[in-house]
Amino acid sequence: MYITTKTTKHYTVTSTTLGIVEVRYTLEEAPVELGLSVSLYADDGVCIRTDTVAHWTHPRIEGNTVVLSNAAPAEPVTPEPVEPVEPLLSDVQAWKLTEINAACDAAITAGCDMKLSDGTSGHISLTIPDQINLSTAQEAIKTDGTGYAYHLDGALCEIYTAADIAIMAKAATAHVLYHQTYCNHVRAWVKRCETAAEVEAIAYGAALPDDLKAHMETIIAAAGGKNA
Repeated sequence: MYITTKTTKHYTVTSTTLGIVEVRYTLEEAPVELGLSVSLYADDGVCIRTDTVAHWTHPRIEGNTVVLSNAAPAEPVTPEPVEPVEPLLSDVQAWKLTEINAACDAAITAGCDMKLSDGTSGHISLTIPDQINLSTAQEAIKTDGTGYAYHLDGALCEIYTAADIAIMAKAATAHVLYHQTYCNHVRAWVKRCETAAEVEAIAYGAALPDDLKAHMETIIAAAGGKNA
């Protein structure tokens, strides 16, 4: 089917809605404007109906649809603005504490650098299995002080002297102690914040407030470690 309006151009109809108060013709291509009438034709050219545009109170073109209607088009509904809901301070603190814990675990796992007895530098990762292996090596050299098999990151396994195993163990202990102590103090910092914005501004690795910094330095020094 097709329609004509204003000119003899045929506008192919893809669907129709024929009612008493409204007629709709959805077209493949819509006319620029309506003429005095709109006529609907079958494919064989037989006129099915003709509507005088002036007989309708609200004729219009909506996209690719010709609408002949006695009902005014619906006014667009403007949604009421939704006020953003501020998260509870306790929720923000809980999220931040989880973030801090994960960052601490990652920092410990990443490991530490150390300088061996011959002056060469190396790096060891400190995953949980790595920490267990290093503890095993440390215990082994207490029994047999000649050496133990271990490896630096990216290097082949070697027999390291008892002195080098002790250097690795000491560096690992200091590294873990620092991050666990720092994490503990950051968590205390998060918990004493009074606004969500204060909590969100905290990131792992940030400088601690003066009182917490001083307290942490005292703990590290008493434990024989060193501040990063």
